[in-house]
Amino acid sequence: MENLTVPNRSAPRYAAITEALEAAISEGRLAPATVISEEPVARAFGTSRTPARKALAELVERGRLERFEGRGFLVAGAGKGAAPRRIELTAESLGADAAPLADVPRQRAERIAETFERVISSALPFGRFRINEVAAAEYHGVSRTVIRELLQRHQDRGLVRKDRRSHWIVGPLTARDISHYFAIRQQLEPLALRDSAPRTPTSVILTMIEETEAAHAVPLVSSAEVARLERDLHWTLLQRTPNGHLLRFIEQSQIALVVNAVFSDAIGGRPFQVALREHLIVLEFLRRGSVEAASQALAEHLHLSAERTQRRLMSLSVFPPPELPGYMMRETRFNE
Repeated sequence: MENLTVPNRSAPRYAAITEALEAAISEGRLAPATVISEEPVARAFGTSRTPARKALAELVERGRLERFEGRGFLVAGAGKGAAPRRIELTAESLGADAAPLADVPRQRAERIAETFERVISSALPFGRFRINEVAAAEYHGVSRTVIRELLQRHQDRGLVRKDRRSHWIVGPLTARDISHYFAIRQQLEPLALRDSAPRTPTSVILTMIEETEAAHAVPLVSSAEVARLERDLHWTLLQRTPNGHLLRFIEQSQIALVVNAVFSDAIGGRPFQVALREHLIVLEFLRRGSVEAASQALAEHLHLSAERTQRRLMSLSVFPPPELPGYMMRETRFNE
């Protein structure tokens, strides 16, 4: 039987990927100015994007990678003005061929984790669904143990729960839920920002301002870009707080963001100028070193976002639910 042990979620894989990439940089397999992004790293290491993203962020912190105007990161050391070096990133060049990563079952879990989470998130605003473990395992080509481990991760985040019969249940996400989640976020995210902002390099904040201004200049922002900008403000900026418990509670309260993602996917992007202006206010205060003002602006942004998110949830009621795999079984009558 496959046995999965994933302490602190994806931390072991993130740490192994970080060390492998740093070794590849030190050994010259990744030359200065080489462009590196999440997708090829995740693919090379057979994992989801989450540990890949954390590894790249850690290498930025260590000074081995740096942000630039394009997508992804540059290997540091080329100096200002160096042209980005775009090459095919292979498992060998990234150091994945020699990395002491987790066991095969865990690799299987990580490989399907992003897809599995997307399925669950897509269902949340559209009612209540029961997950059939056996069917999910067959659909994704893994064991029930792998599916159960992923479900336990999502249970900790509040994406799924068990009913009285021990069935895994998704949804429904209601307007009342959104109000409650945002009330938590309004208290916790500004608190984390106060801790994290003084530890955040000015270069990181300036890059976020540039990217946000660029998105603000176009009439329609893609779903992927929306997700990235949201992650920058509501997660990346908060990561440097030393309070890991605070970050865990924040992650659990950000479930309501799936409404924005599903809404954005449904219409192929969305006008985002109002929210982006609010992002820029927070970032500009941070650029000036006004951490308390930035925290207050973030709280106000979350208050306004709660109202917008509730309206989007109402709008989704007129959309047909997305096509979901057969293991997502809709329930119309139920008792908790």
